[in-house]
Amino acid sequence: MDSSPSAPPPPKRRTIIYIDAFNWYYGIFAERPSWKWLDVESFFQALRPDEEIIAVKFFSALVEPRLSTSPRRDRQQRYLSALRTLPRTTVVLGKYQNRTVTCRAPACGRNLQYEVGEEKKTDVNIVVHLIDDALRDRMDCAVIVSGDSDLEPAVAWVRTNHTAIKIAVYIPTLPEEAKDRRNDYYPSIGVTCRALPLDGITNHLFPASITLASGAVLERPRAWPAS
Repeated sequence: MDSSPSAPPPPKRRTIIYIDAFNWYYGIFAERPSWKWLDVESFFQALRPDEEIIAVKFFSALVEPRLSTSPRRDRQQRYLSALRTLPRTTVVLGKYQNRTVTCRAPACGRNLQYEVGEEKKTDVNIVVHLIDDALRDRMDCAVIVSGDSDLEPAVAWVRTNHTAIKIAVYIPTLPEEAKDRRNDYYPSIGVTCRALPLDGITNHLFPASITLASGAVLERPRAWPAS
């Protein structure tokens, strides 16, 4: 009988997750407040169990920066603080600014102007991190969570120049809206693209209270009811 030790299993593929936070918020979480307190490391490790999630990069911007007080911003900052407690998660912030929009519809009267808020630099930050990680051989798999077509050139560049890296794109959308959130470009270049699977997402929420390293306690926002 052969008593020689068996060979160790091959190492898991190193995977980095890139999350376009505004895209996935408005695609999913704006309509599902009970899911907002999500532990992204736990969620994506369960989604891709055969890989090792070595990093999760969460690209966002603080909302309503001009307001002295903002409940929306306070809730957002509380969640970002929760994410920063995770050992493999990095929050990368861009900017949030107002843009003047003119309404020219007849119902608006004389070209009514109003301001809308929008985030800036998220797509650029994702592109920079994605290409830098590819060039530095930090990953075997890249997972992009975004439906933003502005990321297509960077994904295509990695696909062409670093063929060993497996790339997957998840479009953040609710199941009932998935049919309207297609992207036919990625499959045409050999990149997997599908709606982000949401089964079991409620199994990966942070506890209601998180104790920070400082000893302070971070509470789940009351506006985000538990499931």
